[in-house]
Amino acid sequence: MRQKFFLIGLPGAGKTTMGLDLAVHLDLQFIDLDQDIEKINKLSIAEIFKEKGEAHFRQLEKLHLEKVIAEHDSFVMATGGGTPCFFHNMSIMQKVGVTIYVDTPIKKIEERLKLDTSRPLMQSYTLTDLLHKRKEWYDQADHTIREYKEILKLF
Repeated sequence: MRQKFFLIGLPGAGKTTMGLDLAVHLDLQFIDLDQDIEKINKLSIAEIFKEKGEAHFRQLEKLHLEKVIAEHDSFVMATGGGTPCFFHNMSIMQKVGVTIYVDTPIKKIEERLKLDTSRPLMQSYTLTDLLHKRKEWYDQADHTIREYKEILKLF
């Protein structure tokens, strides 16, 4: 059976941690979209943003998302925070799988990220700004989880 799960949400929301646990729970491959993009391009996301700009990164992100969807029947994917907001990526993910919005409180994310300087958009925007810009896409998710333990109860 084909199973594709996409975790969406703000940077630092816990998509990778929860995605890994869900993948183990469902015995599926785990894919971190940002990590894959970094590995293929041999540059960090921050370096891609700095050297080629956000528009170029969003193109890479879309192409890699489509490639993973085409090449894998089943997986759990942690997307980048902006993935659902560009190029109809949200509708693409919803056509082929299940979207899960990891709705972690901003205060909790701020605590996690206070020493993290690797996230390029966090240099220009606050988490509140990003949430305001992205919430309309996040709210389209098939499921919303607010507590870590909720993810394993869904499936």
